[in-house]
Amino acid sequence: MLNDWRVYMDGTAEEQKHVAWHEVLKGIAQLNGISHTLVHAAYGDHVDLVVAGGNQGKVLVQWKEHEPVERHFVLATDKLSALMSNLVIEGEEIAFPANWCVPLELVVPICGDLLRSCEKGEPDKLMWLPVEP
Repeated sequence: MLNDWRVYMDGTAEEQKHVAWHEVLKGIAQLNGISHTLVHAAYGDHVDLVVAGGNQGKVLVQWKEHEPVERHFVLATDKLSALMSNLVIEGEEIAFPANWCVPLELVVPICGDLLRSCEKGEPDKLMWLPVEP
């Protein structure tokens, strides 16, 4: 179990070090689009997980791997669409592709696995899309 995450949550507005994976997951589960809209967790210099939003039960999930080469992914539905959805992040409404705004209830178990293992895996109902720079 990985229990040495460095985490910033806008609900507390401070960075915490040596955070257990289940505490990070608790912060993700509390995202509501109002008072809790951002969780940024890093494990050393190896990986970054950002989960943001929460309004209407939808969040944006980004995963960045730094070793052996930098790779960036976003969790998405398989429904490609030209539609955009708005998420509230730190008081600002930001538009993202609708298929990147995924249900929080599907995200929590995926993030739990990810935080315990530092492996993004292949989720059942969602998929990881590579984001090109």
